[in-house]
Amino acid sequence: MLKSLDILIGFSAVMALVSVGVTLLTQAVTGALNFRSRNLLRGLMTILNQIDPKATPFCVEQIAAAVLRHPLVARADGKMGGVIQREELTRILLELAAGNEPGGKALDEYARQTLKRMLEANGIQDPAAVLENIHLLGLKLEALRPELPAPMRHAVAVITEAPSQFAGRIHACFDETMDRISHRFARHTGLVTAVIATAVAFGLQLDSFELLRQGAEARLIVPQTWAWNPAKLPGIAFSAMLLSLGAPFWYNVLKDLVAFRPSLARKEQESREQRQVAGLTPPAWEGEKGNL
Repeated sequence: MLKSLDILIGFSAVMALVSVGVTLLTQAVTGALNFRSRNLLRGLMTILNQIDPKATPFCVEQIAAAVLRHPLVARADGKMGGVIQREELTRILLELAAGNEPGGKALDEYARQTLKRMLEANGIQDPAAVLENIHLLGLKLEALRPELPAPMRHAVAVITEAPSQFAGRIHACFDETMDRISHRFARHTGLVTAVIATAVAFGLQLDSFELLRQGAEARLIVPQTWAWNPAKLPGIAFSAMLLSLGAPFWYNVLKDLVAFRPSLARKEQESREQRQVAGLTPPAWEGEKGNL
């Protein structure tokens, strides 16, 4: 039993090590392709269409891109950000409509007028004044209720000062849209992980069945040959499936197996000692024979 556990520990260690490389490659590919920002851009376009279904797709995309390039949201290199909060979205839309965004003009005049009409249709006639009121109320709340977290103060200020129709439409669809974005991003990331795991498994000729056989023979559990062998195809395909589970999965498996080993070794040692004691103890009838 203990030997089988040691084989699994060695196998899991190899999978965990290779999975780290798969995870790093996945992060590099998704970052280079900007998956998170592109998914968030589509989500913001959906929210803007909910606010004003009559807005043209060109303007909606330009407004959403300007939101993600705002200094509060954008990445350090100036590219579109991948995370935004609900209150941030409200304030940035007001800044863009008022022409107060930092870093220069992010919208052309046609897109800005479209955003203004979008806000006017939802009860905001003067975006600059509403934005100023939000900032002032946020400062008052900070002075009166310093124990409140900053996100909560911002949320109270936005809900209080922004007309209910505008804030209500954003609040009504923001959380659901972000959930769909998260699921879509996870699905795309899982697909990239599977492709990279397959490439790594075939590139290293990582045959799971061969690794387990080497462990059973007490040999070093590493891929020792990289020559193509069609007989390895099932084991390599199985390795690709296992690698696609990700480094966190194999880290947890390895941690659990290593933690379980001492207790199993102790039980086997106790069982071995009991068998030895039982083998040295003479049967009861032999002792009784001397008393006759």
